[in-house]
Amino acid sequence: MAGKCDLSVSILTTSYNQLPVLRLLVASLERQTVRDFEIVVADDGSSDGTAEYCASKTGTNLVFVTQSDEGYRKSRILNEALKRCSGDYLIFLDSDVILEKHFVEDHLALRKSDSFVCGRRVDLGPEITVSEERILAGDFDHIWNPDLLRSVLNKKTLGIKRGLRVCAPLLRKLMRYDRPIDILGSNFSAWKKDILAVNGFNEGLESYWGEDGDLFIRLRNSGKKAVNAKGMCVQFHLFHKRREPNSEVVERITALVKNTDYKWAEKGYRSRF
Repeated sequence: MAGKCDLSVSILTTSYNQLPVLRLLVASLERQTVRDFEIVVADDGSSDGTAEYCASKTGTNLVFVTQSDEGYRKSRILNEALKRCSGDYLIFLDSDVILEKHFVEDHLALRKSDSFVCGRRVDLGPEITVSEERILAGDFDHIWNPDLLRSVLNKKTLGIKRGLRVCAPLLRKLMRYDRPIDILGSNFSAWKKDILAVNGFNEGLESYWGEDGDLFIRLRNSGKKAVNAKGMCVQFHLFHKRREPNSEVVERITALVKNTDYKWAEKGYRSRF
């Protein structure tokens, strides 16, 4: 039986015309060992039936937040979602991932005050077939299914070590999973109050890439500690062609990493709310 958690939790996922993979993500959320959470879909103006699908999930605690499609405005819809979510603790996902059944439980186990949790993912090869039926059958609760192992041997699926769930503290330390890492947008969690304290997501970023790194820098500079979730919070990233970020955005984030005074996004959550 799915368990309950001891605090209010919201799971936020961004989506833009990705209904087929969003359905897979929701299927993996529906079989978590901890189920006492709301799902907030932050939609950047999809026209593929995402709104209708979310409306049909009447038996799920799902909140749909959308905006008009006026170009890349991911930070803006994330701030809208922050306003709508009811949880004190927030777990962030991309829509093109599927989750091992302990994913939410592990994020909650790793949470600490004045900290945020940073996870990673297994990158699935293009030949891996993923369906709601396979997810609900538990095929991605481990790495021991034949097509996944073949894909690893053929060097199509990458980062398979990240699919091994390791919970023992001593073993995690021996594997150096206690070393801090940065935020990956498809797998991180934080206290809502800590995100709001640095003014949410930076809406000044209007080109692909950088929202997560920008938030990481501000959380770090405000004294919050990164907790490494490697070996826990296991997720699998569905294959697609990688989109390359604008070089100017990369240079900006790279420069910000060295700026220890950057703690507040001028154009952020409180700019509109």
